[in-house]
Amino acid sequence: MPPIFNIYQSIADNLRYHGFDVVELVYEEDKFVYTSLWARIKKLYYRNLLRRREYKKEELFKPFLPGFMRQLDGIKGQADYCFMIWPGVFPSSFMQTLRDKSKLMVHYNWETLEFLEHEFYKIRYFDKFLFFDPYDIGKRPEYAEKLIPITSFWFDCYPQEETSQGSLFFIGSHAKQRIHDIRLFYHTAKEIGLPVDFHIGAPDPLKAHKELDLPDVNYFAFTDALSYRENLRMVQRSGILVDFLNNKHYGLSLRIFEAIGYDKKLITTNPTIVHYDFYHPDNIFVWNGSNINELKAFMLRPYQPLPQSIKHKYSFGNWINFVFDIKPNIPISLPSLPKK
Repeated sequence: MPPIFNIYQSIADNLRYHGFDVVELVYEEDKFVYTSLWARIKKLYYRNLLRRREYKKEELFKPFLPGFMRQLDGIKGQADYCFMIWPGVFPSSFMQTLRDKSKLMVHYNWETLEFLEHEFYKIRYFDKFLFFDPYDIGKRPEYAEKLIPITSFWFDCYPQEETSQGSLFFIGSHAKQRIHDIRLFYHTAKEIGLPVDFHIGAPDPLKAHKELDLPDVNYFAFTDALSYRENLRMVQRSGILVDFLNNKHYGLSLRIFEAIGYDKKLITTNPTIVHYDFYHPDNIFVWNGSNINELKAFMLRPYQPLPQSIKHKYSFGNWINFVFDIKPNIPISLPSLPKK
């Protein structure tokens, strides 16, 4: 899997917490750089004449292959499971190696099936190809046996902190399609006296600051980003979590499940959340940009504890048992929604 703010570390921690022996293959594909005109001609020859569509990918991956093979050779026989976050980083030759080394091979991702369209030729390596956007249900029927609708999860391996600063907490990446929602909610919260604690990452923090034009926001470069584990500590110390929909999809973000796991109230712009079994109007508020009076009332209502069965259902422990077909488990699915 790629680094992705070191979320792989938390996934590995949680797997070990639940008794799995873990071998981590962490790889981030760099941008291909042509070292000479000959290198460019060679790439065109392999890709266009020999039809090696993954020539660049193979060349980038080549220095890492010996180390990964040593790790795999340390596994006696086949591994019980191979869990992959991003299929695009590895060339097909190594995907086949992973397939041969694994009894069950599963993929999960926080993107739409449409976004992953160019990687679908690799779906043949997997037993299960999980997706999290309810609007993807029924798409690509030719892969129906492998496409599994499922939510995300919360990490149940870390101790919970009891302290809370009472703030409205948001941490996320800068994206132009979210500027309007973030700016509108920020100003509304300030106007009605709500404490705001926003952290926004970007390749260029100064540019993000200029585009959002919001004071009292912590803008940070991706290169300086905290690990996902540190993010969770900030989540636990917060009062209410804030989640802004990324208009590329309607899948529920990890922030939603952090709220479930850590007993936090949540404000979100994702309207599909009302169709999930954990939704409670005292705990989750759907902000539409104008329902200010309803927001004020929501802030006054106390949090309603969720049944332990619901918290367990969306814990990583149950999630991974369901994905790996380990009994007992509580099945997880996505709601069936009318077409957009």
